[in-house]
Amino acid sequence: MLGLLTAGASSAAAIVYLAHKGNNNTNWFSICQQFNSFCERISGSLIGSFVAVFLLILLILLSAIALSRRH
Repeated sequence: MLGLLTAGASSAAAIVYLAHKGNNNTNWFSICQQFNSFCERISGSLIGSFVAVFLLILLILLSAIALSRRH
């Protein structure tokens, strides 16, 4: 699950980068100049995705500590 969550957050980061910067080699222009609220929303959801990754890592570590104390 951590791998899937990290892959999703990473692909979202790539899309956010393209939305903000664009890519001149492929004629992909940045869309943040035209749609400001869209870029604010996707940036916020990207932060939420990486917070979720961090929380899942924290849960895994806490679970490992709890299991190691049991035995």
